[in-house]
Amino acid sequence: MGFKEKITGYFLEQPGPAAVFQISPSYFAALKIEPEGISSENYFFEQLPAGLIEAQLLLPNLKQPEALEELIDTSVKKINPQGNGITIILPEMSSRVFIFHLENNPMTPAELVKFIEWRLEHQFSRPLSEIRYSYQTFNNGHEKKVLVVCTGQEVADEYEALFSRKKFHPGKLTIPSLSVLNLIMTTDGAANDFLLVEVDLDYLSLIAVIDGSPYLYRQKQLWPENQTNLESVLKEAGNTIHFIEDKARKSLSLAYLRSNPDDLAGLREEIEKSLKVEVVEVMTENKFLAPLVGGQ
Repeated sequence: MGFKEKITGYFLEQPGPAAVFQISPSYFAALKIEPEGISSENYFFEQLPAGLIEAQLLLPNLKQPEALEELIDTSVKKINPQGNGITIILPEMSSRVFIFHLENNPMTPAELVKFIEWRLEHQFSRPLSEIRYSYQTFNNGHEKKVLVVCTGQEVADEYEALFSRKKFHPGKLTIPSLSVLNLIMTTDGAANDFLLVEVDLDYLSLIAVIDGSPYLYRQKQLWPENQTNLESVLKEAGNTIHFIEDKARKSLSLAYLRSNPDDLAGLREEIEKSLKVEVVEVMTENKFLAPLVGGQ
């Protein structure tokens, strides 16, 4: 099974949901899953005031859960999902993503878990009992890799409890950048070598895909309306492309871009001009829906 097939079930795989909910520090969104596709009646979006959500890996995120419960009620009244099974998209900076390169010698499942946990122990200062993680292995020609997504157990629990109080059954947990990557990889004609530049109001994620498999995953905190955000995105994207050229001996000429902030409206042109790559935008209209569509 290739990356395009595997990525659809990544991070706590569950059956298809009736709805996808996304909570970020800047907005709350929901999408009802229907065979007919997206209409104005089956999605919900509302900006959140600062301080309602604090995206942290190991500490509680929900500062005013009662306000979020009201938003869940309002969104459900609008989209009217036909079922209780849901996907939750966590804030990007509430999770960490690692890609570990494996030796060529085969590992048993138990040996692989032991290897992953050994690597994670070097990444965190907390016991692994406080971390929830999920992983997926990929073969990339001569090299095998494992992609690991982590969040704090307490953080995952509080989001699941929030929706459980509303009689929903949280299934898959995922993150925005991985959802957008899923959307790209399950689209006909997706390239095998590219850089995904995924920018929202509070984060930047960069994912380099080589030969159809993830090679490098980087996440960076951004601050809403910071005047240096555009400069940061261009610098980090350029550094990533140069790293791939040096390390993987690959020249990336294509970037997929999903950029939500209005103040970065000229980002596509800046990337093309500065980095000399072709840029394909992901969902040019209603860009906030891209993670929800990819997360279903």
